[in-house]
Amino acid sequence: MSVPDGGTPVPYRVAVVVASDRAAAGVYEDRSGPAAAAWFAERGWSVDAVRVVPDGEPVRAALETLLGGGPGGDRAPDLIVTSGGTGLAPTDRTPEATRAVVDREAPGVAELVRSRSTTPVDPAKRAVPAAALSRGIAGVAGRTLVVNLPGSVGGVVDGLDALADVLPHAVEQLRGGDHPTSATGADAPRAVVVRADVVSTPLEDALAELAAAVRDDACGAVATFTGYVRDHDDGRGVTRLHYEAHPDAAAVLRGVAERVAHRTAEATGDRVRAAVVHRTGDLAIGDVAVVAAVASGHRRAAFACVADLVEELKAEVPIWKEQSFDDGTSEWVGSLG
Repeated sequence: MSVPDGGTPVPYRVAVVVASDRAAAGVYEDRSGPAAAAWFAERGWSVDAVRVVPDGEPVRAALETLLGGGPGGDRAPDLIVTSGGTGLAPTDRTPEATRAVVDREAPGVAELVRSRSTTPVDPAKRAVPAAALSRGIAGVAGRTLVVNLPGSVGGVVDGLDALADVLPHAVEQLRGGDHPTSATGADAPRAVVVRADVVSTPLEDALAELAAAVRDDACGAVATFTGYVRDHDDGRGVTRLHYEAHPDAAAVLRGVAERVAHRTAEATGDRVRAAVVHRTGDLAIGDVAVVAAVASGHRRAAFACVADLVEELKAEVPIWKEQSFDDGTSEWVGSLG
């Protein structure tokens, strides 16, 4: 929540709209909307009553009502989350309904939701390849962020978990309270880690996704890093690598990223948004082992932060690699090479 000049905290307010013909008709009881409401309530948000409407045009009508402040004349919510209607079926029209009411899209938000389901951070969770079929979008209407999520309980919770660090930051921006330009120390700009993952899937297409996720209109620079598997090490020919990670590696990686981002923000006075993903498993020469992206107000801060992030990841995150050499031998090396 934010604190205005008067000093009274103003909770973030969220509305949940469920798009489902059958749930709206009473064929079954929707569970995704209550799951979303509970997720926000646990984090101190003010939550409107869940709205359940049929797919298609009723979704647009519900969004327009909320964005207009509702029948009681209240202000529009800070955030509207929709559940359902994002797939490929002919009746899945929630993205179209959302696109009709937003002023501008926020593609990085939607991509972050999809990526978390296809490459989950929690090793206990299975990847959901079908999440790639979601056409959900995110966008801004006035001072409200609208985010489409899948229609299942798991899809909603996974999507919100992926956005846990992003949503308060977005609301603060839209309220106009997150745009300091030269503050330092306790008043320094907020540093945000948008994503910090350890995954077993290829990263060849991940850099554009991370760059889009950290992009922000207040940031004038995005610096990126891509680490490839090279064909040599210390004068010896390398044929392949294999990475293994400790179960807590993703949590350690997030801690490193948060520390580096906050340190950069305090040292430079810039806003800093960071994202980093490391791969595990078998990698061939030329495969991507790690990608990182940092957005900041100025290029110097972005360059410094992404460089420090990679160096400290190499030194601290419990990821080990086995190098196989062209002479048939192999060796294990701590962290990144």
